[in-house]
Amino acid sequence: MTAQQKARKPKSPTVPSKDLEGCMADVKKLYGEYSHGSFSRSELASALNVSAKSGPFAGRLSSLRGFGLIETSGSDYKVSESFMVLNSNAHGSAAFKKEALHAVKQPATFGELLEEFTSKLPSRDAVTSRLENQKKFNAAAAARAAGVLEKSLRYAGVLDGSNNILPVRDDRSRDKDDTESDTDQTKDDRDQGGDGKSNTPLRVEVPVGDRKVVVHYPHDLAPDEAKKVGAVLAAIVS
Repeated sequence: MTAQQKARKPKSPTVPSKDLEGCMADVKKLYGEYSHGSFSRSELASALNVSAKSGPFAGRLSSLRGFGLIETSGSDYKVSESFMVLNSNAHGSAAFKKEALHAVKQPATFGELLEEFTSKLPSRDAVTSRLENQKKFNAAAAARAAGVLEKSLRYAGVLDGSNNILPVRDDRSRDKDDTESDTDQTKDDRDQGGDGKSNTPLRVEVPVGDRKVVVHYPHDLAPDEAKKVGAVLAAIVS
């Protein structure tokens, strides 16, 4: 590829080149080193074991800032409140999911896509095509961005196996539903004798001429007990 061809290559919009899980791992390293203060660009690069003047460092720094996991502090950086929320809540909790989804929406392009795809994320190929045709990404950057978006949503816990984007339910509401479900199950067990069998007797109607004799049998009646009942009935009508 000539220099002229390289110059004509379109510059893609800025989005994280690393998914949210990878970015969280990077910031946890920084937090371990500088939990109570800010850190310089060179200190950030040292913690991530990359050169501060390299392209990979620039990409990782852009990703961390893109998701809002670090923020500027004068001429330096510090971990953000968003990171603190994610780091202090259990992965899978409602608080974690809510903040993680918020982080995924921080890059403008990702936020715009998720405004369009509110309930289901299309396949990576479809998202890649959308980024190329509508967001002016080059092919390689579009494919990378589509992968970062999907992986980040899965890490956030809001994307299921069919790519449905799941609503974040409050933990208290979920616990209440689980309690109500347990209560309903207990009630059902109580109504059914605790073993799934109803305590309501089995009603049997026996035609006798133009009349009917109604017999109520318990569900757990043993065969020999049924014979005794039959003998009693036979004795009554004899």
